[in-house]
Amino acid sequence: MDLQSFNPWWKAGKVSPEFTGRKRKIFDEIVRYVDKRQIVLFTGLRRVGKTTLMYQIIDELLRKDVNPYSIMYFSFDEMRYDLEELIKQYETDVLREDISKKKVYIFLDEIQKLEGWPSKVKLLYDANPKLKLFLTGSAQITMWQGTRESLAGRFFDFMTKPLDFEEYLEFKEVGIDKSREKIFEKDLKRHMSVFLKTGGFIEALDMDEPVLRKYLKESLLERVIFVDIPQTFKLDLPDLLMKLLTITASRPGFYLDYKNLSNDLNVDQRTIANYISYLEYALFLQKLYNYSSNLLTSEKKVKRLYPCNTAFTLALNPQADLPSVLEQFFVNSLDAKFFLKTPQKEEIDIIHAHDKVVLPVEIKIKEKIGKDDIKTLFKFLEKNRLNKALLVTLDTETKFEREGLLIEAVPYWKYWSIKERTR
Repeated sequence: MDLQSFNPWWKAGKVSPEFTGRKRKIFDEIVRYVDKRQIVLFTGLRRVGKTTLMYQIIDELLRKDVNPYSIMYFSFDEMRYDLEELIKQYETDVLREDISKKKVYIFLDEIQKLEGWPSKVKLLYDANPKLKLFLTGSAQITMWQGTRESLAGRFFDFMTKPLDFEEYLEFKEVGIDKSREKIFEKDLKRHMSVFLKTGGFIEALDMDEPVLRKYLKESLLERVIFVDIPQTFKLDLPDLLMKLLTITASRPGFYLDYKNLSNDLNVDQRTIANYISYLEYALFLQKLYNYSSNLLTSEKKVKRLYPCNTAFTLALNPQADLPSVLEQFFVNSLDAKFFLKTPQKEEIDIIHAHDKVVLPVEIKIKEKIGKDDIKTLFKFLEKNRLNKALLVTLDTETKFEREGLLIEAVPYWKYWSIKERTR
């Protein structure tokens, strides 16, 4: 195997700037764990910059005078090699001694492609106390195959996401005074429109729409659906994955009914449920549960399904309307877990639970807000002994108060105002 092509710093002593890119907020967080014993694991969608993060950490180590030969990178994305053979070749050809003898940094990209990787990584980690491991996986790989149990106490897991809207503005070098959003209303609306289409994928920021749609479909969706997921789970029906994702993109937030989907697609209900789980694993779908203070009750109730990124929705369904896309944007950006639907058909889009604080959030993207738009929010506040709710609107900004209860209406483009209220 050609390890040299993966590790140009063995000759050059540095990482080429074309590999390191621009640093994101998550970099400073991760750097604090470089000297910790535990494995650092980056999980996330393809094309969000996990490999770039690895190169940035390697660059940081080299700048701190770590010996280039003590740093090895390898990607399992296209290469199929056994981990033990990989380490042996590295020890023989490069390190010239056993990895247990000195401080060594090993970076393994797309680790989920290595068959039986949790047990192999565990053996490597346990046998070499001086070794520092960095891993990436293009999925929620800790969800499956007993990974958490196998590596319990041995790793720190970092979810690497596409750029959020604030990072997007920074990457585009757009100057916004966060404390004076109203002044920048037109700029924020314009950039939000572009952000919803590009989804925060760095490579996509300057693509025009035809190229963007092709990039999202071929480099992300089809690659994962027709290659990555079938390789991991040995699936017979990858086309079904695409059908389920397309259905969800056509109706973001639709109520999940396995029986109806089974009838429509002529596929067994258990197969439908499993394939939706695979799409969740691949970070393509986000499932919300009907809110209850009893989590077991929430599990049994009706569920809603959203694509995990607005760019996927707009790539598969270019005609999606702004209210639907913005509802999904806030579900995604708030990492929502719950919504509300009562037996009386009363609904709230998001029940945001954070640090034991519960905040109902309703998204109403329309010209005028009336009493019917806040009725369910007030009822929920009263029933659950809460005092605040958030109403995300098109342009309406006001407060609705009643007997000590407060509903704040904030326009969707006031990004930092909404962020502050949902912390």
